Parts: sequence; structure tokens; C-alpha cells
Amino acid sequence: MVLHIKDNINHGYEVELMTYRFELPELGSEATDGKLVARHVAHGDVVEEGDTILEVETSKSVSEISAPVDGRVSETHVETGDTVAVGDVVLTFERDVDAAGDEAAHSATVERDREGEDGPTPAVTRVTDTTSDDDSGTDANRVDPRETATGGDAADRPTPAVTRVSDDEPTADLSTGRLDGIPESTEVLVIGGGPGGYVAAIRAAQLGLEVTLVEKDALGGTCLNTGCIPSKALIHGAEIAHEATSAEALGITAEIETDLGQLVDWKDGVVDRLTGGVEGLAQANGVTLVDGTATFVDDHRAKVTTDDGKTAVDFEYAIIATGSRPLVLPGFEPQGDHVLYSSDVLDLDTAPDELLVIGAGYIGMELSMALTKLGTDITVVEMFDDVLPMYGDDISRLIRERATELGIEFRFGEAATEWTETDGGVVVTTEIEDGETTDIAADAVAVVTGRQPAADTVKPEAIGLEPTDDGFIETDAQGRTDRDHVLAVGDVAGEPMLAHKAMYEGEIAADAIAGEPAALDAAAVPAAVFTDPEIASVGLTSDEAEEAGYTPVVGRMPLGANGRALTMDTTDGFVRIVADAATERVLGAEIVAPNASELIGEVTVALEAGMDLEALAGTIHTHPTLSEAVMEAAADARGEAIHTQ
Repeated sequence: MVLHIKDNINHGYEVELMTYRFELPELGSEATDGKLVARHVAHGDVVEEGDTILEVETSKSVSEISAPVDGRVSETHVETGDTVAVGDVVLTFERDVDAAGDEAAHSATVERDREGEDGPTPAVTRVTDTTSDDDSGTDANRVDPRETATGGDAADRPTPAVTRVSDDEPTADLSTGRLDGIPESTEVLVIGGGPGGYVAAIRAAQLGLEVTLVEKDALGGTCLNTGCIPSKALIHGAEIAHEATSAEALGITAEIETDLGQLVDWKDGVVDRLTGGVEGLAQANGVTLVDGTATFVDDHRAKVTTDDGKTAVDFEYAIIATGSRPLVLPGFEPQGDHVLYSSDVLDLDTAPDELLVIGAGYIGMELSMALTKLGTDITVVEMFDDVLPMYGDDISRLIRERATELGIEFRFGEAATEWTETDGGVVVTTEIEDGETTDIAADAVAVVTGRQPAADTVKPEAIGLEPTDDGFIETDAQGRTDRDHVLAVGDVAGEPMLAHKAMYEGEIAADAIAGEPAALDAAAVPAAVFTDPEIASVGLTSDEAEEAGYTPVVGRMPLGANGRALTMDTTDGFVRIVADAATERVLGAEIVAPNASELIGEVTVALEAGMDLEALAGTIHTHPTLSEAVMEAAADARGEAIHTQ
């Protein structure tokens, strides 16, 4: 393969980059394989033809293997201690030649073994790089790589030591050379600057590693820019508006005006402050930031594309942190003001009078309840028979009833099949199982049917990684993929797709690369839904505990019996704690309450630390607080509750 790369360092002249795969030549004493006892070169090393690069031990001797060409080692395929066979690809070399295409013949030799035993005639492999213009696609002018100085039939000749990489290799697309601000090589390449990526990059830099982070959009990823942070800002504003107009029972009445455009501007300010903070932290820790995209070329090289062009970056380790993207519902692709996805909803200047929401999962319910409080009439279409199908019936029912009180209309068991534009907005057609259809008019339709991992964006196949059927990249407890030097964190690495899990995985991956002992315990990852009231959970439910072989015991505390909940006029909800009956060790919890996302932290610590019910129930909690419900639920599981029956 011949690549034309503009070399800025060398005054802009063109060079050709030749790539060779070096295969293990025949060994002495008729051995067909051996143990690699020494590798004298590493990725990035520059060697000269004839330099000793490998030592292979057979049953009778140790053979020294020399470099076949002058050049740079672009990839190492074997490690000390590996068993290698004749013909195995052991190294990949790159060599620059004159732009005219002239290249001297190169040879690869196997030196006599150290003990002086006779071995086979050294393999001398001639490789020419002049390709044919023949329409057949064959390389008419290239000498067969098996043609050696020993002559004879191909079958009788030594195994070739060098083969050229074929012209369809992905490196052929690296055509604009070095770009300002982008290093030629880096110890750690992080692809994606979301919660997992930027945390991994900063942590790795703190551990003394050279780190390059490539992000195509804004640092912080979906969560910080178009997901959890902006949505919570919108929810907060909506909650203020709702509380101001719904406190008649407390003797408080008010008439208010809401300016969604101004609320969105405030939300954007929060986002800008946080993204700016992330950028500052990365730079302060020495992370090289690149605004662009990165895709794998081979095991230790990536193509980086920016607005200024594209170039290659070599890496020792890579961390895939490309996150996830919204699932696009067929027939409901994003379309201007009519078909919106969650990020579009968060940027609305004015609240629509009527909005049809497809999907009653956590994103759909969060946005629906917030927009309802800002004055929009919401209709939710959901294929399942209730909201939040990932939770139990009692939690789903409580949220559905609260949403209905707010004025949200639900159409369960219906699928949205198509939409048409009207003078006043859209008409969405839904269909039930027996084929009956219904037309629903609205100003716009919002599609919030879930997310899918974005593993494909890095071309994982180029390094031999195959995502699962669900699109995730499988990893071990340290985030390592099937390629040990390539790790994956965050949404792309599997469920649960949560920002805080991604952050933790980012730290684990960086520690693993630096040689620190670290592993992820996924059982202690909390989750939260910012509906009204909030939902939070961690660990196992009672059913899950039973399936896992435990005999579960459950304690429950309703908010209606909690003094602080009563003073807040928010008594819908409960705390439920699950423990092992034999040991009373805490196994999990579910909380439905105001600030449940904060309350779950206490139980998460208990679960992570292996605490039991007595520790929670016997800890004095401030009164009056919602957190007392956690204490009471733990006491209830022990049969010792004071404030509930």
C-alpha cells in the first residue's frame, strides 16, 4: 500500500509510506515454532536493516531474528513468553521512500543460532512496490514474496519474512499528514469526551500518562450538553412554576408568567459553565484536547479527522468512550419543528400548546411532566401497558397517577405508525394490536423511545472487535476488551447506561492502564429518574434477590408517615429496603420520594460497604428529614419499626 502524506515537518515534500508485515522466518534445527524469549523493539522504535529485534528459543537453540528493512515499528503482535510459529506475523514496519517510487530491495535474515548449529539458508525476501495498472487488479510487476535467493519451487523456499499490507488497508485514507496541535503518538488515546471519556483522560494524566482526548462535539458528551444536566435545569424551572401556582391548600395563590426562552438561556449558561470547567480541568492536568473524530486503523493507530483535515495518531492504549445516541423511530426521523427528539425539546424557545410524546420511559416521563408544569397539554403514546416498564407495578402506578393529576393523557398499548404535516402542526396515526388506528393532532411530536450504543463510530472491526447484537462492546471488570490494550467505558460498554457509572468506569480504566489495582462492582451502581416524585434504586429487588439464591426480607416506610414529607405536602412515595434474611446484609433499595436521587446515596454506601440492617436502623438520623424513612424501612425489615406498621 502506498500512501501520499504531506509532511509538514519536512518542508511539505511528499513521501510514500510503505507498510510491511514481518512474518517469523524458518528457525534452526528444523523447528516450526518456539518461545519468544526477548523482543528488543517496541511500538514506535526506529530500526535499521540487520538489527536484532527478536530472540526465539526452540528445543535446541536460541535464534536471533534481524530487522528486514530500515523503518519504524508501527505494531507489535507478540510479547515475551508467547509461543510463535514460523509464518506468524510478529511485527509491522513502516518505511518512507522517495516520492518517485524508487525503493531498494530489502532482505530479512535469520542469523545463525547462538550455539553455532547449522540452520536453513537465510530467508532473503525481495519486495518491489511498483504496482500494475492492469485492469485485473493483479500486481504484475511485483516479485512473488516467496521468491528468494535460494531459488527453487515456492514450496521448497523458506517462509517469507515480509509481506506488504494490501492496498485496501484502512491506512490508505490517511492523506493529509500532520495537523497542528495533534501529536504523532500518545500513550493513551481517549475517543469521546463524555463523562466516561473525560474522567478517564484526566485520571490517566494524573497518573503520569501522556493522554490525547478526541471529541467531535462539546466536552461533557450527551449528559452535560443535551441530556441529564440541561433536562434537570428545565425540570427545576418547571417545578418552581408549578409550586407557585399549586399551593392553595397552604393558603398561597399566585399568577405567574413563564418565558421558556429565558429558561433555556439560563439552562445553556449552566451547561457552558460546566463544559468550560471540564475543558479547564483537562488542560490543567496536561490532556491534549482534539476537536474531531477518531477511528481505528489497526491495533495501535487511529485516524483523526478534524475541520483542518485528517492524520494518524499512534497509541499504546486506547479507551473507547463514544457513548450512545437516540434510537430513531422509523418513519419519525427528526424533522424541523414537527418531529423532535429529546435534545430538540430542551432547546425550544416557546412551549408548544399540544405535544404528543412517543415513549413513557424515563426520558419521556421526565420531559412530559416538566412541560406539563410549563403549560403544555401532553399526550403520551406507549406500546406497553404502563409507564416506566423497567420498574415494578407499584412504582409505575404511583408515577402514572401523579402524571394524570397533572393533566397528562395516556394511550397505552398503541404504536405510532406515521405522521403527516398539517397547517396547525402534525397528525400522528397510532395503531393497536388488532389493527385499529387513531389519528391524534398536536403542534409537534417528541420521540423518546430510548438510546443505543455508538460503538460503530470508531470502526471497532479494524482492530478485531465485534460488538454484541445490542451494539455494546464487551469488557471485563477493568474495562478491557478482547484487545487488552483497548478499553471501553460508559454507554458503549453496556448497561446500565448512566453517566455516573461511566465516570467510575473511566477512573477504573485509567487505573488499569497505569497498573493500579482496580475493578468495577456493577451491583452498587444507583439509578435515578427525575419524575415527580423522583425514583431511585440500587442493588437488587426482592424478586432479583430470590432469583440470586437469597431468602430476602423487605422493609417499607411510606412517606405518609414521615414528618418532613408531611411538612412539604409531598406524601406520595415510600422507601423499600431489601436484605438477606440470614445475615441481614443490605442487598438493595427502591425509593420514591422528593430528592430520592439524594437519599439513595446512603443505601449505596451501605451496600458497597457490606453493611447490615442494624447499621442503618441503629444510626441516628436528623429529625425531621426524609432520610429518616431510610432508617425506618431498615428497622421495619427487622420487625422493629416505631413509626409504621
